Amino acid sequence: MPQFIVFSRLSTAGVRAVKNEGHQLADLRSEVENLGGKVIDQYALLGSQDFCTIIEVRDNDAAQMLRVADQFGETATRAMLPAIQLPLFVRLLGQSTENTGPYRWQISWPARFVRRVLRSYAYTKTAEKYCKPFTVLGSEHLEQLRGPAIFVANHASFMDSNAVYAALPKRYQTKATFPAAADRFFIKGRRDLRKQGWWFSLVYNSFPMKRGGGSSALSHADWLIEKGWSIVIFPEGARTSGKKLARFRMGPSLLATKHGIPMVPVYLEGLGAIRPKGSREMTPGPVTVRVGPPLRFPVGSDPAEANRVLYHAVDSLGQEAAAARRGARHAAAVAGVTGDGLPEVELRDPAADARVETGSGAEPPADAERPVQLG
Repeated sequence: MPQFIVFSRLSTAGVRAVKNEGHQLADLRSEVENLGGKVIDQYALLGSQDFCTIIEVRDNDAAQMLRVADQFGETATRAMLPAIQLPLFVRLLGQSTENTGPYRWQISWPARFVRRVLRSYAYTKTAEKYCKPFTVLGSEHLEQLRGPAIFVANHASFMDSNAVYAALPKRYQTKATFPAAADRFFIKGRRDLRKQGWWFSLVYNSFPMKRGGGSSALSHADWLIEKGWSIVIFPEGARTSGKKLARFRMGPSLLATKHGIPMVPVYLEGLGAIRPKGSREMTPGPVTVRVGPPLRFPVGSDPAEANRVLYHAVDSLGQEAAAARRGARHAAAVAGVTGDGLPEVELRDPAADARVETGSGAEPPADAERPVQLG
């Protein structure tokens, strides 16, 4: 989540509140928490400002709401500045802001053949090694599904796309595309082969999507859907580590209500523990993919209402997962055992299905960069 630094100068009422009630800017903390964020740290200053507070909020919209709320504050005046970590700042200084792609050749037969050969390298092998056991619940909802669809899931790990891909029927595995942040994965001028935009399009079938780009950022997704392809998208926009879903971007709902295609809610559980956010180490663990019934909206429906229904559907799957965890812990406590006892699902290997001898069975390194999907 984005971080901001807030400088606060206390008013007379604010000084009195700190002195008499013994708290430090409690109103700021409550405002941040009400917007789904948190206070990372807080310091008292000697100088023209009284406090420096480091906060984390879900997105720039929440930060703007905090700025608006500040206009009516009674205990302090604030100055809020966006902040990024120094290593990232240094890296950004040395790279271009120009993007590459999208590449329409990504759905051509030559590209599809290469992807069929490398799909095991890109997705399946990593999932097989680290998702143990791998369980898919609700796959019956996909049995009658045909044609383009939008698969919408929560975003907790860099392996989310691996898990969604593994849970899809083969007919969708071969025609699924993955939007990725244009300002991270499709930057012009990178030297490393595996960090080139065309590499992500060829191997992962990804395409660039600009953050906050509105409906214009969806033009390539529109084209892919018109060509009969499906979209796998993570509308939270960034990986989240909290128990509550972050606000959904409007992208999936805009596409669904424009083209009249179904949105399939998906909830991923367990992936965040395999490689926690900020860690480079990976530990195998159980992963469950919960698939809900497809949501269908007529062409021209209200995207905001569709987005609300979609959020509720994914959130409901998350609540089911939480209830199942509580039930498993209770059963284990009663029986005096541990473990979930869930059946293991064998992952399909599209490269083997294609009967292609590639000699490229090497597993990508654990720290290999993969697309981060956006809404």
